[in-house]
Amino acid sequence: MSSECPQLDAGLRSDRERVGGFSPPDEATGAGAPAGASAGEPSPSPDGVARRLREQAQDALGELLRGLRAAEPQGGDVALGGSAAGRRHLHAGLVTALMRLIFLLYAESRGLLGGAGALDGAGALDAHGARGASIARLFEDLQEDERRCPGDLERRHGAWARVAALFRALLDRGPRGARGGLCDPDAFPFLEGRPWLSDGVLRRVLAALLAHGGGGGGGGGADSRYGDLEVEHIGTLYEGLIAFDLEIAEGESMALLPSHAVVDLEALVALPGGERLARLEEAADLKLGARHAALVAAAGSAAELAQALARRASPRQPGPIARGTLYLQPGQLRRRAGSYYTPRDITRHVVERTLAPLLHAGGRPPAPDRILALAVCDPAMGSGAFLVEACRQLAAHLAAAWQRAGEAPRLTREEPPLRRAMALVAERCLYGVDLDPIAVDLARLSLWLAVEEASLPLSFLDGKLRCGDSLIGASRAEISAFPAAALSRGGAADPAVERRARRALTRRAPTRAPPPAPSVERAREPAGADRAALDAWMALWLCPPDSELAAAAPTPEAFARYMTAAREPGDPGAALARRIAEERRFLHWELAFPAVFDRPEPGFDAVIGNPPWVAYVGRAAQPISPEVFNLYLRRSPAFHGYRSLHGLFVHRAASLLRPGGRLGLVIPTSVSDLDGYRPTRRAHDALCAVDPDLPSFGSDAFEGVFQPCMGLLSTRLDPDPARAAAGAAWPLARSDLDVVSRRLLERLSALAPLPAGLFGERGFQTTAEDAERIRRADVPVPPYTCPIREGTDVGELIARAPRHHVDRAGVKGRFRKDEDWRAVRLLIRQTARYPIAALSDGLPFRNSILAGFCDGTWSEFALLCYLNSSPVRWWHYTRHRDAREGMPQVKIAHLRAIPAPSPARSDLIAALDALGRELGPANAGLPPEARRHLDGVVASMLEMTEEERGCVARWAAATPLPRPDG
Repeated sequence: MSSECPQLDAGLRSDRERVGGFSPPDEATGAGAPAGASAGEPSPSPDGVARRLREQAQDALGELLRGLRAAEPQGGDVALGGSAAGRRHLHAGLVTALMRLIFLLYAESRGLLGGAGALDGAGALDAHGARGASIARLFEDLQEDERRCPGDLERRHGAWARVAALFRALLDRGPRGARGGLCDPDAFPFLEGRPWLSDGVLRRVLAALLAHGGGGGGGGGADSRYGDLEVEHIGTLYEGLIAFDLEIAEGESMALLPSHAVVDLEALVALPGGERLARLEEAADLKLGARHAALVAAAGSAAELAQALARRASPRQPGPIARGTLYLQPGQLRRRAGSYYTPRDITRHVVERTLAPLLHAGGRPPAPDRILALAVCDPAMGSGAFLVEACRQLAAHLAAAWQRAGEAPRLTREEPPLRRAMALVAERCLYGVDLDPIAVDLARLSLWLAVEEASLPLSFLDGKLRCGDSLIGASRAEISAFPAAALSRGGAADPAVERRARRALTRRAPTRAPPPAPSVERAREPAGADRAALDAWMALWLCPPDSELAAAAPTPEAFARYMTAAREPGDPGAALARRIAEERRFLHWELAFPAVFDRPEPGFDAVIGNPPWVAYVGRAAQPISPEVFNLYLRRSPAFHGYRSLHGLFVHRAASLLRPGGRLGLVIPTSVSDLDGYRPTRRAHDALCAVDPDLPSFGSDAFEGVFQPCMGLLSTRLDPDPARAAAGAAWPLARSDLDVVSRRLLERLSALAPLPAGLFGERGFQTTAEDAERIRRADVPVPPYTCPIREGTDVGELIARAPRHHVDRAGVKGRFRKDEDWRAVRLLIRQTARYPIAALSDGLPFRNSILAGFCDGTWSEFALLCYLNSSPVRWWHYTRHRDAREGMPQVKIAHLRAIPAPSPARSDLIAALDALGRELGPANAGLPPEARRHLDGVVASMLEMTEEERGCVARWAAATPLPRPDG
């Protein structure tokens, strides 16, 4: 499968060749080909099919909501629109209804629901008493009924019962899924046993899911492409559905293209005409031409605004949305969860490299029993993409091992060995955890679909795939210790707060030594008591600080009594701890997977996956409760520096491995080298040794996400309490460097850097409120009279006239003095992939510009030329990973690392000074002839060979300067 990302494809090919990766199982065996595809026929791209179906599923979600609104016009107990929690629950129910349909459609496309065998003879009953009617057949029946009696379906409510019966018949073959999950009939009662959806709405929903064009038209029969999907694509359909929030219109509103965002027209019309356009661009990503912009600015009512915007109305939510109406808004849920579908090329590559050392230990091919003894876990499995890929690869190795050994298991005549191998691997080797119960059920269903064995019950993985929080749980070894840190809620790591909390605890503690907490030895305690003790200890971290639970164990002595009482089912404290455990979904790894953690060398053989990427600092920071912050801070060394959820998962995943176990995670590339992530690297490196040449997947590997990502591959080391890790940068593979480039980069990086004092930060640090104090205007307009530059005003030896003015009185106290601005000698653009500098004229500038200075060796004119030279830019671009990927910024640390020429060639600084004095004050840029002269002088200063000069010249020709507007 093509990733449709040339950078990714090239990187994976290079990486596979370098490490000698083995053939993916589906390439070796043919598994996973689209159903119905035949030789010679062009097969549609599964990614393309998934993208179209995701759009159509989002259309279907809107149809479901409109159908629910029609059935419950007053809201009632179904709409639950009065609270944010109620709306989230309703949204989850609508998503569940759609995902059940999608699962059934996919299973039908693979022949897993056809015939009595698929449902053990318990086929669904349709309205006429017929058994075994499929979803596609139901759609055709509804289409025919609509043709015969147009409009009649809006008054009928029997079709959804057929869907529910079919899904229920499948589930009745085994235990239910996760509480609140896709397979839990009690999670969303309004989906069961009542006429909540008309047959007309269901027909339009199925039309959106089945027909190529989507929509609710009354055209021909189903034209499904579900057979062209890979099973992992079910997860991307789910992620597309959770990308919306369910909201209530506060005023008359309207959904607008291109983002389908809903805008409150009443709030918009209350703004001055000029500000409406900015609000539309910010809220709906909508830019209007001059004529329509004038109509929007002139509108005097919500109705006139709706008319002016009619051509940009979203077909998903056509027409005005009345005040008090529920609507779907593209939201932050997926961003807050950090959940994105991982392309198959990446999952396959990461799983290959993770498993290879385990499968080829000692240089010999693996025996069947060794393969089936492996325990592989994804601690943030989502819909199971990594587990499905691991199942495919391990099954291919198992089938090959059977063939080598000549001892395949007993098979029926029709059963392929690979299918049996898939079932055995799924049942014996795979484990997974996720916080989202619907995702857990999707992972179960995805593996059942991947195995393609209809005789297996859906429940065959119930004990292996668990719903819980991988980061919140305790071990038996921990709970005998008094958790002082849990009760000292200092939030950020404040030593003074910690000391005060410890002094308070010490004053309350008895003078004699406290009795030890009761033992929770596994062999002597029933599992229920074990769980109660672990829940009770963990609940102390997450209970409100003024709760009765926090007061129950304020001292070591009281803690011992609390832990003893926690094992009593009727104890009030135990009941409260259980409630917190259920709400937070504690996951105690030793109890969840005893077969893995009760063996002589406890832990998984491999931990794989793509953990959620969520930051708790910086511009993209997501909210986090104080008690969870405290928990992460005190229990994980990775939650320091640049605090993130993916950093926590790196440490947790490494800690779950047994010695020799393998780690394979997809994470942001910035974890590998940014100084803020040093605590994450240190926490990992204390447990695991990284592989050389870690794969880099580029900036565009994830659809809709502009974030460089990489594969973290490492091996768990033997325990060593004395091991100290420095947190050095992890080694990324570099397929972009030839021998000459690599040699030049290493030589220049070994030179002493420029003096640190030549660079600093002087720019005005703007806040969100400052948007009202800065106006874009070429001329001053009171009170915006002070000119201020930003990064895009700085070009190569050109400081353009400021295009913004600031209300200096409005920012008084935070704006620097005039002499501070005049002390700056150079303006250096921050938003660039390499240094771009111009002489400063003493005007103020924002923090998108860095400051350059001078000293006794480097005049501002010499430094100006040096920074703008091609050799220095080449070094910066080639040396710093974040200059090549993502949204680059030149940083002070980058500038202070630029290599200085050796003292033997410092005489050429005078030549740069002369050139800078000639070109800099002209403020007219760098002519081609002057550039050639400048690059030649700097190349001589750095003692570059002709080969090296050619390398830099080719790079410069292929790397144009950014446009003046950014």
